[in-house]
Amino acid sequence: MNGRRLRYNALRSLAAAATAVSLLTGLAGPAKAAACDDPPAPVRDIIADRFYVDTASSIADKAIIARNKNALATLDHTLTAILAMADKGLAGDLDSAVCATRWLAIWAKGNAMMGLMSSRQAEVERKWRTAGMAVGYLKVRAAADPADRAVIDAWFDGLADRVVADQGWPEKRNNHVYWAGYAAGAVGTATGAARHIAFSKRAYLAGLSDIRPDGTLPMELARRQKALEYHTYALAPLVMAAELASLRGEDWYTQENGALHRLAARVLAGLKDPKAFAALAHEASVDVPKGGLLGWLAFYRIRFPARAEGGPPGPFRYPWLGGNVTATANAWVKR
Repeated sequence: MNGRRLRYNALRSLAAAATAVSLLTGLAGPAKAAACDDPPAPVRDIIADRFYVDTASSIADKAIIARNKNALATLDHTLTAILAMADKGLAGDLDSAVCATRWLAIWAKGNAMMGLMSSRQAEVERKWRTAGMAVGYLKVRAAADPADRAVIDAWFDGLADRVVADQGWPEKRNNHVYWAGYAAGAVGTATGAARHIAFSKRAYLAGLSDIRPDGTLPMELARRQKALEYHTYALAPLVMAAELASLRGEDWYTQENGALHRLAARVLAGLKDPKAFAALAHEASVDVPKGGLLGWLAFYRIRFPARAEGGPPGPFRYPWLGGNVTATANAWVKR
């Protein structure tokens, strides 16, 4: 019981003091597993189809989106449940933290997401969920039984290896490379695997090199009416990669002369004046992003308040960014 209380207090300190990764891995001994429901059976195979029907990837087929959503329902239910428990754990709820690690251990032992990928889209779906689940794991890893932790670490390392292999290194990069880098970085930050952190930095620096002097990304401008949405979609994993680096004691925001700030400024300006952004994409109008995809602001606003004026205040939740992004930013970012 004393060890359990020590862990509970350590998790509360983690949430209150925005601790670094060294504390995430250095808490007291394992607590007894809390009573919790069993997770759904591990989902090994991912079935999903490409839902854009034009060459610019700007027009989506709603029927395919609905079909994918149905096929991914069990996977997403499990991800959402794990993240909800992890967020409670981050706030100091030990039982929820232990339950999250139990669910992860069961899925790890069942080789979840390590089976057949039906298409390139299925590989992308695995990448997004690996990223979100790894961030959730970071929040509760210290609560795991050591034997479970070893199994979960090995599973995540394997998932990250698959994500990196799926991604490859295309001649023309877009947000998918940045998401792969963020996913690898989230896993590497949790498990300590140097290869994943190295890939994350490579993808991050590639993303910064893609940012033009005016803050735009050429591959995302080509998304026509979705250009602003996809600039936001590219920015989110880059900010998350930088935040994971910060947990490891590294400053990535200053890389490439602070190029990330140009992209952030362009997105914020686009949120304020979508018509001006539409002109950059040579479109009459652009879709304006909203909701959890803007979760990068939760981190950016704390770190750079003078740069982050405008945009919705939150709170933000987004599964691929690890659940409650606002709570995560408040816990991780030193003030």
